[in-house]
Amino acid sequence: MATPNSSLELTPRGKVVLWLAALTGGAAWLGGEEDARIAAALLTAPVIVDFVAKQRRLHLTAVHLAPRTTMAGALYTEQILIEHRGRRPLRHCRLHEPRSMRNELPALLPTLTPFQPQRVELRQRSMVRSHIIERVFVLESEWPLGMFASRSIVSAAATLITEPARVTLRADLLEAGADVETAPVDRSLRSGPEFYALREHNMDEDARAVHALRSATLGALVRRTTRGRTPTSVGVVLDLRRAPGTPRGRGLRRCEWSLGACATLVEELLRRGARVRLLLIDSTPELIDVDGPARRAELMMLLAEANLSPHVVVPAETVAELDGMTQSYWIAAGGFADAPELQMLPGEATVVEEAPA
Repeated sequence: MATPNSSLELTPRGKVVLWLAALTGGAAWLGGEEDARIAAALLTAPVIVDFVAKQRRLHLTAVHLAPRTTMAGALYTEQILIEHRGRRPLRHCRLHEPRSMRNELPALLPTLTPFQPQRVELRQRSMVRSHIIERVFVLESEWPLGMFASRSIVSAAATLITEPARVTLRADLLEAGADVETAPVDRSLRSGPEFYALREHNMDEDARAVHALRSATLGALVRRTTRGRTPTSVGVVLDLRRAPGTPRGRGLRRCEWSLGACATLVEELLRRGARVRLLLIDSTPELIDVDGPARRAELMMLLAEANLSPHVVVPAETVAELDGMTQSYWIAAGGFADAPELQMLPGEATVVEEAPA
């Protein structure tokens, strides 16, 4: 049974009690036993009391929360403000969001006094990469006796952006082409590889890299390890096209990994001080210069919304926009590994692929 904004249904406990009441009632009617009639009445009474006293105004509750950006699979704590706008308090209510609390228990709320907002913390984990503009919660209560459950859907206009989960990239991907250009001025005035760390020296290695002072201090030979400079201008191509003849629904796992790889690669390049220009190839190719936090946020939102698209031909002049890049990466999210545009990229593009298990 339901009202326009809420529903009422028997709980497992209520079903058991109601079945027992029906059985004892049938026994009392067939056998005429006084004890059976008393048992049937005792079993029926809590069901009737719970039905009459049940809270049915759960839908007169508002939920307020701020926009949130998270990563797929990352655990976070959501702060929400909940306010009941009915005439009577709501007791022993539970709140959960089906989308982000699949593996979490509903949160037990304090008594919701009318028109008194209360702050509640929810442990959540958004597992699906997405961009939604409305959060949907389920508010339920079994008070007072738990024979019936009253439920209502409560929605809130709030944005939730779930970015792709970050992945582990092979070390050689980030170092590819790193020596082709000197480091930015604010990092160093010298070209070539930069100091990275110290490690133990093996006797079959070139002794010129041994750090003399540190070796004398430790009493053991240690050597410098270096890594290349990140080029200041890097092009990244994210190809969301399916290979010609590939049916819909294929390659979804590869797509999710590739989107995570793109997010990881761009963030690492920005952290190292590089300027990133990304070419997003789908039904309408788009160029994005990731030159600040705002453009990075825009890119991550696009990755949260991205889907595989049918094959289209990319104009040569669009690919030519990457000609000034000192290094380029190609990510075939749709599995189109033999794309002709790959050959148009400047220099030798590095193909980003998942390492074999």
